[in-house]
Amino acid sequence: MISSHELPADGWVHRYPVRVQFDEVDQYGIVHHPRYFVFFERARVELMGRLGMTVDRPEVSGLGLIVASAEVRFLRSAGFLDELVVEQGCKQAGASRITLVYRIMRGTEVMARAELVLAFVDATGRPCRAPADIRAGLGRMGVPGE
Repeated sequence: MISSHELPADGWVHRYPVRVQFDEVDQYGIVHHPRYFVFFERARVELMGRLGMTVDRPEVSGLGLIVASAEVRFLRSAGFLDELVVEQGCKQAGASRITLVYRIMRGTEVMARAELVLAFVDATGRPCRAPADIRAGLGRMGVPGE
């Protein structure tokens, strides 16, 4: 976990590299659209770990995030062995809901854009407040492409 004073400057965007694998493409060698959600999820898990949502913290054990809504725009096709970068930022960090914004890039090309609204839940699946330090870290983020 990093403390808020170790985070990059306000407006920072998290970047997560992805190399497209064979099992992620269709018979034409194009990334199958559901795989983009896997890329978003991998990036989000790493981001939340960086912000302190780790299993070694008693106050976050059992804390989860569920997707409440998702909107994706597919702009270009990615293919086998493409090197992509998932950029993500936070548009809104409420007490129990956050809005994450994503761009998947291949070099300077925008391949896809997405906006996901996620809700924090406790071990029983009921909505709950996120820890203040995690909300603060999310609140300092920018939005990719802005």
